[in-house]
Amino acid sequence: MNEIVTGMFFWLLKILGAYLALMIIFTMILSRWKKKAKEETEDIAQSRKKRSNR
Repeated sequence: MNEIVTGMFFWLLKILGAYLALMIIFTMILSRWKKKAKEETEDIAQSRKKRSNR
């Protein structure tokens, strides 16, 4: 009985560890994507200002 509980506990730890790793990776990808989108938006705004000033 004790061996089964220990096995289930380690199985649960592995799943939680994988979930945590996926969330960290997803957060990093999302933050990079948001930063890139913000830079592109600023570039578009600057190019529009340049066009309107001409």
